[in-house]
Amino acid sequence: MSDLSTLFEMPLFADLPEAQQAWLRANLTEHRLKKGDILMREGQRVTHQFILLDGELITEKTIGGRQVFDDRRPAPVSIAEASLLAAMPLPLTFIAATDCYLAALPERVVRALLNQCGSFSQHIFRSMYARISAYDTFILNGEKLAALGRLSAGLAHELNNPAAAVARAADGMRESLGHLRQATPALVLSAMPAELVGKLVDWANRAAPAVDATPQAALRQSEAENRLADWLAAQGIEKPWLIAPQLSTAGFSPADLEAVAASATAEQFGALIRWLAAALDLRSLANQAWLGAGRISEIVKAMKDYSYMDQAPLQEVDIHNGIEDTLTIMRHKLKQGVTVKRDYDRTLPHVPVYGSELNQVWTNLIDNAVDAMDGSGELTIRSRRDGNFAMIEIVDTGTGIPPHVLPRLFEPFFTTKPPGKGSGLGLHIAYRTVVQRHNGMISVASHAGETIFKVCLPLSAQPVIDA
Repeated sequence: MSDLSTLFEMPLFADLPEAQQAWLRANLTEHRLKKGDILMREGQRVTHQFILLDGELITEKTIGGRQVFDDRRPAPVSIAEASLLAAMPLPLTFIAATDCYLAALPERVVRALLNQCGSFSQHIFRSMYARISAYDTFILNGEKLAALGRLSAGLAHELNNPAAAVARAADGMRESLGHLRQATPALVLSAMPAELVGKLVDWANRAAPAVDATPQAALRQSEAENRLADWLAAQGIEKPWLIAPQLSTAGFSPADLEAVAASATAEQFGALIRWLAAALDLRSLANQAWLGAGRISEIVKAMKDYSYMDQAPLQEVDIHNGIEDTLTIMRHKLKQGVTVKRDYDRTLPHVPVYGSELNQVWTNLIDNAVDAMDGSGELTIRSRRDGNFAMIEIVDTGTGIPPHVLPRLFEPFFTTKPPGKGSGLGLHIAYRTVVQRHNGMISVASHAGETIFKVCLPLSAQPVIDA
């Protein structure tokens, strides 16, 4: 038998008396693996606790039909004790990354040590607890990354629209600028009287009419463009259908232009109209680019504020700002048919919180509310002071939550959504963040047509630093 001194230097076996060490030596078996050998496969029943005394193992897990790297286990380390004691199939495949030397303890030996040696059982359970905690952290981080991915996809969609609008406006501005360069020499050479030049400047500076968003507006606009195009054609203007849209959109009609047309020559009026149309089109496109860029800036600012980028993680914040930032970056979900109603108590003092973590709570609650309403309904967000707490209520007009589901709502992995739709961790993360991280409270009340999530955060007590 090879030297097993490393085994009894491990905390798991270091406190065994000499008699138990001798008994253990007599009841274990030794194994040697070559690099690439498989010690155990995922799903098989475990019959031994293995102790890796020399070398290194790697673990792999089957995900989506393929083997994915999981972890490295360098010596010395105990392996498979949890699956052995729980009589559960092995969740991983263990492969030798180097030549390995192991000791194998049969189940009867492991259970005898658990019953007879307090230090052994203590270290076994500590090891199992550490792995469960690590797995819990891994799962929660995975859910946060998945939520970040969904949020990023929504933000990409939100950014795409204004970015495309800016690109279209910039492309149109190049064309309009070309038209303006062509119209300017003709305007200069037409020897236009000073009074007509003054009129042209006034028209170019005239404020555009308010946008009419009613369903009938498009039809009325089209009819106005046709009338103006016909009138311009009667004045001898070439290709009036290219000029009429810009003038009509800016609010011009034949009645506005008749007096100038009567006092100018055909050449002067043609030069004036073409220059005016190009200038108005350029102004309109510049406004579109400005609005699109402003929307992009608004989204970027909201995302920066949402994540509390470049700021201390713990600080006193205005709760409403975080909620509004969340609503901004979730606009892609809300604009489908959800009406947002705000009932804020703006006198609420600032609250000491981990801002980015709390914003994840609002994200999860609002996302659930929208799903509960199937994307259409009324979302109400209220805030008020309740003693030493700031209370925030998020109310939706969905179908409600069945009574038998309510007690389990904050359990990890519990979900009523179909497979692939939800992981069952969103509300669990919200609970941990509010209760364990901020010493707050979160509750839910529901009936058909109304569900209320209530979050209470202490106004003065400091949040927990290590959750």
